Amino acid sequence: MIQAIIFDIEGILSSLDTVKFVQNYLGILAPRFAHILSPDKFSKQFLKSMENVQKEPKSEQTVMQAFFEDFSKAAGQSVQTLKPIFEEFYTSDFPALRCLVKPNPQGVKVVENAIKQGFLTAIVSDPLMPLIAIQEQIRWTGLTPEQFKVIGTLDDFHYCKPHLGFFKETAEKLGVRSQSCLLVSTHISDLVCQELGMKVFLLGSSIETEDRTDYVGQLDDLSRLISQGSL
Repeated sequence: MIQAIIFDIEGILSSLDTVKFVQNYLGILAPRFAHILSPDKFSKQFLKSMENVQKEPKSEQTVMQAFFEDFSKAAGQSVQTLKPIFEEFYTSDFPALRCLVKPNPQGVKVVENAIKQGFLTAIVSDPLMPLIAIQEQIRWTGLTPEQFKVIGTLDDFHYCKPHLGFFKETAEKLGVRSQSCLLVSTHISDLVCQELGMKVFLLGSSIETEDRTDYVGQLDDLSRLISQGSL
């Protein structure tokens, strides 16, 4: 029986041009480190360090700890020097990126319906930003962070998507078995969570995915399944 419904933000609760968002994100972030690295070098190393923690997770470290270990070594600066600069960026500058994100009212209604029907809810976007940033993104959709029992962030997760460890951690933090979770996503790569027994509702439809996922359709279809108790 499904007890928890876990949602990706992008494509479900909001939409954005990923390339444009990353360009603007780095365009604001990089100048804060100009006294350490040129904006170009910073951006390249930032993305490389993020890629490294995605590909080579360390179970004894959170994603944040692994990132700072990798990035600080490459930048030749201590974590104590770098971390406050990132924190100031997320507090002061990150909210300005809201103009690049379009909320999806249908996705918001699905979350509200799931909560109304008694399901636990979680945000399971790739945990590559701290809690303060993901909370901000949730507010951009019109929802509140308090509506979710678990929010995947680099502060306290040890794995990124699509590593099975990420989905296992999500279920553990929710306090339910993996088999009791339904993932709502637009990413085919997320189907890997089925290896843990999780169910998947894949938004959209294609011959390629219909035989591989548990549910496929549009957000209206998902809302109907939730209301009818058909999950």
